[in-house]
Amino acid sequence: MVQFTQAFAAALLATSAVAHPGGNVNKEILRRQAHLDHPERRSVQSCKRDLVSSGWVREQHIRREARLHELRVAAGFAKPGDLVRRNVADVEEEYGANAACTLDPEATEGPYWVTGELIRQDVLNGEKGAITHLDINVIDTSGCKPVTDAFVELWGTNATGVYTGVQAKGNGDGSASSLPSNALRGIQATGANGTASFITLIPGHYVGRTNHLHTIIHHGAKKLENNTIQGGTISHVGQFYVEQNFLGQVEKTSPYSTNHQAVTTNAQDMLYNMAKQGGDDPNLKISLIGNKIEDGLYATIDVGVNPRARQNPQPVNMWTKDGGKPVPGSPWAGYPDTCLYCGFRPPGVIRRAFGFE
Repeated sequence: MVQFTQAFAAALLATSAVAHPGGNVNKEILRRQAHLDHPERRSVQSCKRDLVSSGWVREQHIRREARLHELRVAAGFAKPGDLVRRNVADVEEEYGANAACTLDPEATEGPYWVTGELIRQDVLNGEKGAITHLDINVIDTSGCKPVTDAFVELWGTNATGVYTGVQAKGNGDGSASSLPSNALRGIQATGANGTASFITLIPGHYVGRTNHLHTIIHHGAKKLENNTIQGGTISHVGQFYVEQNFLGQVEKTSPYSTNHQAVTTNAQDMLYNMAKQGGDDPNLKISLIGNKIEDGLYATIDVGVNPRARQNPQPVNMWTKDGGKPVPGSPWAGYPDTCLYCGFRPPGVIRRAFGFE
């Protein structure tokens, strides 16, 4: 497994690259280094033998093929008896060669996390774009089994690169117009196969970042009567991406083509480059439902977690019946000008370890 070297980390630290407009990714670079150096780090690849022998890989392959076929039939692009399956043995052989894995957070929660989101599969709320049926499989890499009792939280921008439920400079026109909406934000429980399913969009780009979705994995949370969750712990804070060539095709479709913010490609995005280190692959695996992107997409990704890990991401807002409301004392408050998390200076011991002192 390729290691994320201190030299590479130092180079990234020296760039003072931004995670979002006005933000600094130095803290995330050091988090990623710590993750890759962790003595207990295990990937999905390390679980390949167990997942194959238990039949999980075979079952997931059959389920995913059936789900894509179901979507194609529903959209009128296939007939019920048209399904042709790929050789399962080939799938088992290839499994885990490149798969998302994490023990510590892969990336920051960013300044736009809104806590208190609803448990729901369809998070579109009328937003237009490349509609994506997304299956996220969560795997316990400490026991090499699917995680069947977690809540997966997902959020991203709309097609023109704007987050709902928040107000900040650089988030669209910086107005409060998106505060009343919770579009493209939601939570789903993992099922018996470890899968959480959403209907969302391929997110748009905005200044300083390539297109990406955010995710948080919750364990032991309680479902409340208002269809939200409370309590528990968080094992993973991560981001999902889209392969660049396909992303370029998406950006040519409407309404993505109306987004005139400066483009940052995957190769130019420091957090994407970090996510690719250590043998991980943060890209969604995407299939067309029909003949073109506008016909809809089916996407999957496997995420390895250690359910005993404890992360402490900080939301900027909380979702309420009146829209997004500030979380008192949030370190993201005032982003990107005056927030506690706007910038980061590594502690002296870290600076010395990376040769800055």
